[in-house]
Amino acid sequence: MKSIIKNFWNNKKLSEADKNEMMVDTCRQVFSTEDGKVVLNMLLTDLRLYQYSYTDTDREKYLNEYAKFFIRERLGVSDTKTLTDFIAETSSFAGGK
Repeated sequence: MKSIIKNFWNNKKLSEADKNEMMVDTCRQVFSTEDGKVVLNMLLTDLRLYQYSYTDTDREKYLNEYAKFFIRERLGVSDTKTLTDFIAETSSFAGGK
């Protein structure tokens, strides 16, 4: 990865929209590797994406909401079908939970 990718977040010449788009591209690049998929699955499991229930504590609900934010904002997955496919792929990749 070029150093420009690592340093884009603090670049004052870029608009927030450009920074967000570059962050999505960077996250997709990182999490599209085999190792990245394993790490992403672990993160989403820790953030309770796969175990959400209405009896969860507030903390568990907040973790679940952050998992959804991360998928939507950092990975750029926003429509329901793509989200469903994404969750199925990441959970099945590491054996599911």
